[in-house]
Amino acid sequence: MKKVIFCISVITLLVIVVCGYLVQQSRAEERSVKEKMQVMVQEKKAVNAQSKATDVNQAFLRMLFGNQSMEDKQKQAKIETTAKGFAMAFPSAGESPKKTDLQVVNEIDHIEMYHREGNADSYQFLTVIEVTTSVNNIRSTNKMLIQTILVKKKQQFLVDNVLILTNL
Repeated sequence: MKKVIFCISVITLLVIVVCGYLVQQSRAEERSVKEKMQVMVQEKKAVNAQSKATDVNQAFLRMLFGNQSMEDKQKQAKIETTAKGFAMAFPSAGESPKKTDLQVVNEIDHIEMYHREGNADSYQFLTVIEVTTSVNNIRSTNKMLIQTILVKKKQQFLVDNVLILTNL
């Protein structure tokens, strides 16, 4: 009888030890999954911010090289840029527009963007843009490298700097 009680005690002890081990493993696995989820949430936020910045950059460049009147471009740019960015995009904004009978039409043929994240609130873009300009039905195509820097202010990205680096 003592051997039976001893065997039952040993088996019970082994079951308790194995159950304790399994509980510890499941808790460690749960912590690991939670950590991975937090990393994924942070990566998703970064991707969303990058996507928003990319969309703002592309919309700004399409507006800048689009067919709107200069006054409309400036009104829209004041919303999408900081004061510094507006001054960089429209250096002669204070001058009155000159009246001409030239007919100018721009077509954006291609936009290719590369970005670098400065920090969570700043993105730098290098954009290769190909624009076909028609002046009185005479067409020319320009391929340019443009640098834009976007900053996050009040939960939205604004263009803080725009430079045409070179014609390609």
